This record gives sequence, structure tokens and C-alpha cells, in this order.
Amino acid sequence: MLNTRESSPPVGVPHAVSSTMGSDVTEVLLGVLRSIEPYEACILEAERDGDHEVAAFLRALRRQDLVRAREATRLLKRSLDVAREGVEKRGGSYVELSVGS
Repeated sequence: MLNTRESSPPVGVPHAVSSTMGSDVTEVLLGVLRSIEPYEACILEAERDGDHEVAAFLRALRRQDLVRAREATRLLKRSLDVAREGVEKRGGSYVELSVGS
């Protein structure tokens, strides 16, 4: 029933984030964002197969992933804001990146 999906390509992270946070921490946070999977098709398939327990489990996973993704996004944004302030204080330029347009 469940198909394995390929993971998303790595998201580029400015070096400024690595200097603000440890690169291991940054990679873990990015991993949370990369782990978001579109559960809807699997939920619909489970319901179609009459397996409401699996569908409920997948809905719970989806909710948990969304909560983790929001928090990871907040933490990464905070780190980027701190890095941007540091670059601006040093008189450099900063290019704002948006993830997932």
C-alpha cells in the first residue's frame, strides 16, 4: 500500500547559518523539513482499502510532521535573521532566500 518516495534534493543553506548554529544542528533541522511527505494519497488509499486504523495513524503522522516542520522553520529563520544582522553590522550585503515558493 505505501510507496517509498525519493527524498527532496538538499536545500542550500548559506554559510552564515552554519556559523550561527552548528552545522550538525542545521542539518538536523533541514532533515525535519525534508522529511515532510505528502500523506494524502496514502491516507486515501488506506480509506479506500477500508483500513481506517492505518488512515488515522497516517493523519497523526502528518500532524506531527507539520508541527516539527513549523518549529524547524522558525528556528532556521531565527538563525538566518541573526546571521543577516551580523552581515549588515559588518557592512556586507545579504541576499534573502525563500524556501518553497
